Amino acid sequence: MNKITLKKKIKEYFDVYLQNDENEVADIESFATFLGVTRDELLQMESEKDFGREISLAKSRIAGIKKQLAFNGKIPASVLAFDFKNNHGYKDRNDSEQTGTTLIIRGDAEKWSE
Repeated sequence: MNKITLKKKIKEYFDVYLQNDENEVADIESFATFLGVTRDELLQMESEKDFGREISLAKSRIAGIKKQLAFNGKIPASVLAFDFKNNHGYKDRNDSEQTGTTLIIRGDAEKWSE
């Protein structure tokens, strides 16, 4: 598949395939299947120079669709979180991983409250 064919297939996935099947929800697996590749092959294509940006843009669009579904109560937030971690590279931020400056104020808070 070349880049032009990929762009056409991506457009067809969103503008035709998803629009014609009201029960189909945009996701990585259905997108990969539509392209005729596996999920793993799709993720590999994302790291390739020729296809990476197009795949990333399509994945972002899929994530946006699912996020709106969650915001509108059509899919549970837990399902969205699981999907984003597994298919879109999102990670939980642990307390120890937070960035920024920590400010410690020493003193007697009781006196300050007067």
